[in-house]
Amino acid sequence: MVLASALLIAEDRELTLDPANLGLPASEANALAMAIRTEAWTTAEDILFMAADADSANAKVLRALGVAHYQAGRYFPAASALKRSDAIRTLSQNERFLLASSYLRIRRGHWARAELERLVEEHPDNGRYRHSLARIYYDQQRFVDAAQSARESIRLDPTSVEAHDLLGQCLEGMGDFSQATNVYNHAISLDEQNEVRSPWPHFHLGSLLHDLGHLATAEVSLGTALQVDAEHGPSLRELGIVYQKSGKLDAAVEALQAAGRLLPDDPSIQYLLGRIHLQRGDAVRGEIALERFREISDREH
Repeated sequence: MVLASALLIAEDRELTLDPANLGLPASEANALAMAIRTEAWTTAEDILFMAADADSANAKVLRALGVAHYQAGRYFPAASALKRSDAIRTLSQNERFLLASSYLRIRRGHWARAELERLVEEHPDNGRYRHSLARIYYDQQRFVDAAQSARESIRLDPTSVEAHDLLGQCLEGMGDFSQATNVYNHAISLDEQNEVRSPWPHFHLGSLLHDLGHLATAEVSLGTALQVDAEHGPSLRELGIVYQKSGKLDAAVEALQAAGRLLPDDPSIQYLLGRIHLQRGDAVRGEIALERFREISDREH
């Protein structure tokens, strides 16, 4: 079972920032407008931080500061500024989604869940919020709740490949492998109608088939994922493991080396490569890969 990413990426409508609507002096508003145009987000943060410090009850400035922090990749202060703004004036739905996104960026899924549960309650027909909440439930291993939210998302958008793919993962988490397989295949059939294809349903189906011991069909599904996206690192990593278990060691090394280039911070890839090299009697390459595995693992801790 492969956990889905829970990160929500705020879109343009959540990141709008209008300097003329903040009540700033003309010189500060002009400087802020220039910083936004040139994407000088540190400068924008400085301008808005001073404005918020001068008027700590200005909800608009705090909201703008949260956006600037988010754009600068400083998600904890982004969440803090947005929450302070919310205490003064209730956030709009887009602003609350940005707050949830900020929480997820700092790995505070329980806080993000609370904001998304509120959004779902207030906007029950917004499939995006339901889908995002389902992802959080899934990552928290609340698979029944996740499946229910995913089904609601599908009800609102029956052609959503991503929602069906997520439902498949939920069912897999619940141990209903047969139904998960059916849902993955349905997601794939929906995806085939899209101009831009996704490797994820093929990857998740291939991973499940691999877990169930169906190596030949897993290889087919993972190969199809790579036909859709030749640089899909998770599929290359999974295919390398399937090749290893099938005794195709040369192909396993090739797939895992490609995966390692795409996912350089994944220690498991280097560990697998080290094991395979040692299995093939190549002690030098095996030790190099295992040393790389230790370096990455030490860096993570």
